[in-house]
Amino acid sequence: MTGGGITAHSDVYCITMAPSSPSSNHAAVLSANESSQARHLANSVASWYLATLDPYAPHSQNVELRLRHPVHVVTRCILYGNIGGIEAGGTEELEALFNDDDAEIKDGGPETLTRRSAARMEAFLASCADALRADDDPHHDEPRELADEDGKDTTIKKKTIPRPSATPTRATSTASSSKTPKIHRQIEHGELLLRLDLYCRTLRRIRSIADYSNGTKQLQECIIQCEPKKSIRSRARLIIQTFLGNVDCVRDVHKTLMSLILKATLEVLAVEIWCEELSTTVDRLASEYEHKVSFGSLAFLSSPDSSVETHLAPLLTKYFEYLQMNWESLVSKCEIERMLRAVLDRDLRFFFKNAVFHSVGHILDVCRDERGFLDNIALPPPWKEGVFGNASGGDSNKDMDAAINSYCSDAALVSQALRDLRREVITVNGQILSPAHDVPELAEYLGQILNSSQMKKSLGETKGSILRNSRRRLKKRVSNYTSDFGLESESDFFSGGESDSSVASKVDVGLVDVLARRLLIAASRTGAGGDAYFVVRDLFGGDEVEVVPHHSSGRVNQGTIEIIVKMTSAIIKSHAKFDIFAKPCGDSDPLIQFHTTTTETLTLQQSVDGSTVLLKEKKTKMTGWKTLAIRPAYYEKITA
Repeated sequence: MTGGGITAHSDVYCITMAPSSPSSNHAAVLSANESSQARHLANSVASWYLATLDPYAPHSQNVELRLRHPVHVVTRCILYGNIGGIEAGGTEELEALFNDDDAEIKDGGPETLTRRSAARMEAFLASCADALRADDDPHHDEPRELADEDGKDTTIKKKTIPRPSATPTRATSTASSSKTPKIHRQIEHGELLLRLDLYCRTLRRIRSIADYSNGTKQLQECIIQCEPKKSIRSRARLIIQTFLGNVDCVRDVHKTLMSLILKATLEVLAVEIWCEELSTTVDRLASEYEHKVSFGSLAFLSSPDSSVETHLAPLLTKYFEYLQMNWESLVSKCEIERMLRAVLDRDLRFFFKNAVFHSVGHILDVCRDERGFLDNIALPPPWKEGVFGNASGGDSNKDMDAAINSYCSDAALVSQALRDLRREVITVNGQILSPAHDVPELAEYLGQILNSSQMKKSLGETKGSILRNSRRRLKKRVSNYTSDFGLESESDFFSGGESDSSVASKVDVGLVDVLARRLLIAASRTGAGGDAYFVVRDLFGGDEVEVVPHHSSGRVNQGTIEIIVKMTSAIIKSHAKFDIFAKPCGDSDPLIQFHTTTTETLTLQQSVDGSTVLLKEKKTKMTGWKTLAIRPAYYEKITA
């Protein structure tokens, strides 16, 4: 398996580790004081929750209605608040926040949690909800001992049924009915405290790393690589405890074990969706455990409980070690899978991933039938999806500006994007843009072309023509469809028609800067590492074929990135070609080639200053959205 994985054999169960450098973040090692802070907050939440839960409501319902808010409060307090001040203030201040669902938390952080912080919290709550089975069995659960991260024993005894208090709680209105309300089992304090302690320690490590960088870096959402062995053992024991409590028959073993492990994985990686590699890895783990347990049970060698301790605990420990070694690649694959699920229709994606194509003609026919889908794949803005920056996933201009500024201030990302741009052929209204070595130089070259006499002469600059053509454009309807390779005819832009005279005589300096920044983002999200590649690979790749970016040895006559400036818009088109080879890839010709075009349209507004018309960017709700078009190359049928 590429990038590391778990391999099952008849006699041995091993983990293949992808090479990864160990973390050098000493800030992630919690001091005694930091550990005490995490423990204090975890204990405050556990005590408040068990004191205020509704005994007549199922455990999962209490988690949703009573545990979610205090966990959210503690999450914000640790990531953004004054942790020392909160600890010094005692439990009264915290409980006041826990009791008020609408309380405004003033911690100096963003309005909402980042997308991945929210994903971690949701996965944690889901794991807590799974701690008890949905159906009640009064004879379920025997006492078990779990050790927390400090090595202290936390005994999780048989679940006891709390007695209702004399004063009815807020959800006990049914108590007045003639039928005696049912009292549900609830999670024990020790187990909940252990779960919360692990969760709060994770957040405390993230905060320590952020404080160590003095706010110069974004939150490092995944810190599984920094967790000590005690934490890994505690996580494994929690999965074992829940597994033993939720499985009654053989047919539930595989499904239950996979569900518990994958939810724990979402929490430690801070992702919303698991990738195919994780699903396959966990499936192998569960199958290997079933094999070992089945052999031991048939030979009367061990009881179910001892089988879990003997066989499952080592497998889980190795699995978490696998996550520690491969967390970066796994997070990347999970984020790609999340993007693919968001932008591709579920049914059509399933169809393409499972289709068997018999010939090039067959592929061409299918692509022709699905042209409407393949020509209009909407890609959300990177700041909306939290691809870079700490934007929470909002649509506001503040989120967009903060994310773009964050990206363009990262020297490593900008340097790589500039290197990528120098490998591209960039044209601005047909004129080739000179390669740039830094952002100011890129903006300077862009400004020279956009305000050049050649641009003004070929496109026109009189105020009267601008106003006349503005009225004409209100009647014009623009199609989202692109021709093969994503290019409209050049005559649409350079034949002296409507688009020619609609370009303003002077481009605002701010717009030049915007275009330069968008070019950097376009360069970072195209080619082998961009959305187009991942979509093509997902739809047309497979176990027997490989999708490879096309490398042309001849001269490229057509720009791989185009900027087309008009009166009301500036369009950035990123073109790419991908070859599909049969595995193993050798010197053979590709089976088929696909052309892609990723198009972003910047809406412009005009401001008239005397005889000069300035073009500036106008932010709309569609700012940053892109459209991906995928077409197979033109093929000519040759008859004998």
